[in-house]
Amino acid sequence: MTPLLKPIVRALILAAACLAFPQAWAACGPQVKAQCEGLQLDRLDWHKADLEGGNFRNANLKHADLAGTNLKGADLRGANLQFARLMRSDLRGANLEGADLRWANLERATLAHARLVGAQMAKADLEDTDLSDAVLSGADLSRADLINSDLQRADLRNAMLNGSYLDNANLRQANLSGASAVQARLAGTRMNEAIWLDGKICKAPSIGSCD
Repeated sequence: MTPLLKPIVRALILAAACLAFPQAWAACGPQVKAQCEGLQLDRLDWHKADLEGGNFRNANLKHADLAGTNLKGADLRGANLQFARLMRSDLRGANLEGADLRWANLERATLAHARLVGAQMAKADLEDTDLSDAVLSGADLSRADLINSDLQRADLRNAMLNGSYLDNANLRQANLSGASAVQARLAGTRMNEAIWLDGKICKAPSIGSCD
């Protein structure tokens, strides 16, 4: 398919979906409590929109631009967010259980108290991101950029952190029991009172390693 035809085909598919499911699409828009469950929203541009409490469960948001968006308390379980732009977005208390965030850009985003159980986050950009008190048990963070991220009190049990970049990250009181961190970079990482991979509690100051 030629590049010129791609947007035309995409528009036709979108129009057909709107005709087939008019009520579903009427409730799905850049608004609070948007109802977009299971819809095809790839490459959508809703940056800086207020989507607080929205339902995007199992929606396709691949390559979507949601930078600076308010997604507090949103339901994003099982959503496809590959390559999505979520820089500086507010995802406090959002449910992203089982979501696919591979290669997504979440730099400087706020995910405090978010639920990311079993989320796919390999190679995601989480630099300077607030993940304090987030539940990341069983999540795959392999080779993710977590430089300067705040993971204080985060639940990282059985998470995959192989090859991840945790330089200068805050892991104070985080629970990493059963996690895998092969070749993870930990330069300057703060681990006071963290529960380490083997269940050991890290003593102060524990910077760069669990002492």
